[in-house]
Amino acid sequence: MKYLFLLLFCVVSGFAPGATAAPVLHLTLEQTQVSSNGYLAWRPSLEDAATPDAALSSQWQDLPGAISAGYRQEPAWLVLNIRREDGAPREWVLSFTNALLDDIAVYRKDAFGQWVVQRSGENLERSRWVIDAKNVVLPLMLEGGQTETLLIRLQTKNSLSTEMVFWQRETYEISSRYEAFSYGLYFGCYLLLILYHSFFWWMTKEQQSGWYLLYVTSNVAVELLTIALPQQFLNLPVEISDPLLGIVICTSLAIGAKFSLLQLELSSLWPVRSKLILSFGVTVSLVGSLLVLNGRFGSGMTLVQTAAMMIIAVLTASAVWLFFHKHRPARFYLLAFGIFYVGVIVSFLRNLAVVPPNFWTNHASIIGTMLHMLLMSLRLNRRYDVLRREKAEAQAAAVQAIRTLNEGLEREVESRTADLKQEIARRVVLETELRAALEVERRIKEEQQDFVAMVSHEFRTPLSIINTTAQQVAKNPDAPWEKTLTRCQNLRDATERMSALVDEYLVVDRMDADASPFRPMACELDALLRDIVGEWPSDRVQLEVKRLPSRYTCDASLLRVALRNLIANAVRHTPSEKRIQVTAECSREQGLSIQVSNPGEAIPLDEIPRLFQKYFRGRLAQHRPGAGLGLYLTERIAQMHGGNVRVENAGADGVVTFNLALPYQTDYSLA
Repeated sequence: MKYLFLLLFCVVSGFAPGATAAPVLHLTLEQTQVSSNGYLAWRPSLEDAATPDAALSSQWQDLPGAISAGYRQEPAWLVLNIRREDGAPREWVLSFTNALLDDIAVYRKDAFGQWVVQRSGENLERSRWVIDAKNVVLPLMLEGGQTETLLIRLQTKNSLSTEMVFWQRETYEISSRYEAFSYGLYFGCYLLLILYHSFFWWMTKEQQSGWYLLYVTSNVAVELLTIALPQQFLNLPVEISDPLLGIVICTSLAIGAKFSLLQLELSSLWPVRSKLILSFGVTVSLVGSLLVLNGRFGSGMTLVQTAAMMIIAVLTASAVWLFFHKHRPARFYLLAFGIFYVGVIVSFLRNLAVVPPNFWTNHASIIGTMLHMLLMSLRLNRRYDVLRREKAEAQAAAVQAIRTLNEGLEREVESRTADLKQEIARRVVLETELRAALEVERRIKEEQQDFVAMVSHEFRTPLSIINTTAQQVAKNPDAPWEKTLTRCQNLRDATERMSALVDEYLVVDRMDADASPFRPMACELDALLRDIVGEWPSDRVQLEVKRLPSRYTCDASLLRVALRNLIANAVRHTPSEKRIQVTAECSREQGLSIQVSNPGEAIPLDEIPRLFQKYFRGRLAQHRPGAGLGLYLTERIAQMHGGNVRVENAGADGVVTFNLALPYQTDYSLA
């Protein structure tokens, strides 16, 4: 087979075996990069030469292009004559485009006529490479004005196909940086593609997405190992990288066959043929993997690549036949896979030494694969979108069918539902009314209980005083006049206490029944406050006034009741030797604020929310006179004025403060 490929290469390359003298490659200052294509000669004999002198004395054949000898065990010898012209830099580098060459030896003669060798290749640890790169790059220091002969020995278990390029050192370093940047972008796009389809497959669990993810991953792995990026950055030895590359290529054959059959949708048309193609691809992949693991890398790759071209031919022929029979998937298959197959076939033909290596043959697989992957991504996204729309349309059709079937039942149910809704609505109204009535009854009952408790407590005490005093007067009609006057005063105090309780209750009752009219009018607020505070001794209640308006619109009689209740409440809970502080202040931001502060016991926190309830009397007020209406009445009056009353300080620091807050300016309709 290899002799056949060698003969075919000779015919295609346009040369016949025979001795020749290779032309001289001139290196000038203007030539920053020079290819050796057309300047090489090689020894086609398959026997190895023991020494450079023995190789140099052999018969050489011209190479019109780069070396491309396919898979072969024997080394290849090349000869190249170079001459550095005056003015050109001394420092050059020689790069080999194939990154998978196992052993490279470049022989040069020194000043004493002895052969000096520079070695590199994957058989040599990368830490010992002179220049760290993904492919072999050797530095050369060239003398000017004389022709120098280079003998190059190449050997690899991979395809012996490479181009040799001379670079000025500075130009090579710039180019390598651009190349690294380009590869970063290239494989970065692949990484984004893999991440996107991984997430897409994880979300959809769609079969073709899963196979496409394997398909892309295997192709990326082949490209990475082929250009030796993992070998460079991970320092993989050739004992690992070459078998790994071979197994990945073999595996990609089976994955590619399966994915191609899915895209062409042959399983539904020709199930038997599809199984045969897939079985053939899997079998060749297994056999090729075994050959690679057994050390027969060239045999395994030749088998796999030949089988791949056969599968490509069968699938392409099937796609062409289906295309003319209006099979829709065949059109896209011929476009997307045709581009990919062209790149793969060109790469295989280059590896098998049928076509010479150059920029297009070296990068045909990369270019074709990238275009192929982009088209496949668009295809899968569009396919998923079509499936999603078809699913939505099917669901809509099913919903419409169910809706049509249910329309008759819905019409029948609607009439009954309407009657039922009316009944439910009527019962809801009745339930709401009943709940409202029960709530009113509960509130009235609570108020009645509180009222009875208040009457039984607050009225019983003055009645007891009246009864006891009357008995004392009746028993002692001749008692001293001073005692009789004291007893009469007790009777008047008890009577006034009862009258005050009755009056307070009647006021609250009239306000609850909206019988008490609200009559706001302008009044002198300062005089009103001083008049109210004047009802108590000055050493008991002290007034402090800050920034009050001269006139304020309010119901003076109701405001008087509210303030009197707040002050009276403070007096009841303040020791006789302590003083109550009343502070009044008005501003546009805060409005009118009247604070009543008294030293006393702290109000229990659980009682604060109930302080303004009707008839409520806290634990601190149980042994003091009162009907539980003062704070309730104060809150009602504040609300009638558009304000509120609240506990400013509950007495945690020994001071209890109530704040009556009214708006700064309120307009009332007096109609």
